[in-house]
Amino acid sequence: MKRFSAVLLTAMTTLLLPITAHGAEAVTVALPSFSITLNDVAINYQNSQYPFLVYKDITYIPMTYEDAKLLGLVSEWNDENGLSINKSVYYDRDTSRNNYQGYPTTEVNNPTQTATIAQFPVTIAGKEIDNQTEEYPLLVFRDVTYFPLTWRFAVDEFGWKYQF
Repeated sequence: MKRFSAVLLTAMTTLLLPITAHGAEAVTVALPSFSITLNDVAINYQNSQYPFLVYKDITYIPMTYEDAKLLGLVSEWNDENGLSINKSVYYDRDTSRNNYQGYPTTEVNNPTQTATIAQFPVTIAGKEIDNQTEEYPLLVFRDVTYFPLTWRFAVDEFGWKYQF
């Protein structure tokens, strides 16, 4: 019986490995080397479960509930349509800013990490995105989708004002 269980476990593991390893391109990301302030909230990425990241010199924002809410965004996920990111219908900047908790941790993040390019369908501001051809694709890090803070998305799609 033990031998059968070991063979079954080995067979299952062997069958699952190609599925998990296939498709998701790994990329190297880094913690920002500069301070980040969103809506007058200083972001702690050194000790955050979901730190802001930099990839190809572009800042990436985790699309967690807290971070999306702070930015006036709503992110929705389902198996059929993938990820959808839109402006919130109701957004109160002061309430969002005052209620922002982030995801603090006692762990200090390594300065470089590995993320993967998102392999699921993505819709931003009602427009389908071909993430595989994007210069700055959405990434996945610690099972959270990360959104690139590019002019195209931040200003053109969401109407934000930002400076670097």
